[in-house]
Amino acid sequence: MQLFSRKFGSGRPVVVLHGLFGMSDNWVSIAKELSRHGFAVHLLDLRNHGRSPHAASHTYQEMCEDILEYFKGENITRASLIGHSMGGKLAMYFALVYPEKLSHLGVIDIAPSDYSKHNPGYHLNIIHNLMAIDLSVHRSRRTILEEIRYRLNDYQLTMFLGKSIRHAGKNTYVWKLNLPVLLKSLPDIFSGFDELKQYAPSAVRTLFVRGEKSDYIQRHHEVDRMTYFPESSVISIAAAGHWLHIEQPERLLGALIKFINSE
Repeated sequence: MQLFSRKFGSGRPVVVLHGLFGMSDNWVSIAKELSRHGFAVHLLDLRNHGRSPHAASHTYQEMCEDILEYFKGENITRASLIGHSMGGKLAMYFALVYPEKLSHLGVIDIAPSDYSKHNPGYHLNIIHNLMAIDLSVHRSRRTILEEIRYRLNDYQLTMFLGKSIRHAGKNTYVWKLNLPVLLKSLPDIFSGFDELKQYAPSAVRTLFVRGEKSDYIQRHHEVDRMTYFPESSVISIAAAGHWLHIEQPERLLGALIKFINSE
């Protein structure tokens, strides 16, 4: 699958993978700053998100092959790969299967673990509410945002999800997200890495970055981290939850630049 991407700067390649319901646009500010430090930054829209094609399925194996195809299309022989949340799990998957393609792996607020019991209702609620919105009755983005906020009662989440509203013509709007496929794919998105134990441990230089206020990386995840990435390190970003790139972009950026420049 040919993925949509945004590119910034020139130099050593850095590829960034967004999380569930996200898109490349969420990382533009980070990418611009990284590009000023001598990196060619590639922000990808993963399948069923943003401006990339929709597909009938959404597995890590398929997305891993999408990333490999992107590397080949861009003539990237070796890169630093950064991923947040779902994108972080995909980045880890890629690092285990294709370690020769990576110099550095940055995993943001996610572990190589099973998250099926980690508040699954949260994501289900989002998808069900978005699918319940009748976009055909709306004549503006503003009224769609109003309905999202009414349903979810979360302003920041509403603004985030609002980026996935696409104007498809006069008074016509559609979702950039492939909501039905994402809904049926949640079990796979939340799954662990048992099928990848044959590839463990990874030799790729790896940094896990957790939000100090986030519960996505906890002590019980250490077993999986040490199984798949035993040489990795973990740092915490103060005053940040799961959305580190939004809540503490400067601190995250500093940590990423220091790590990518490490030998």
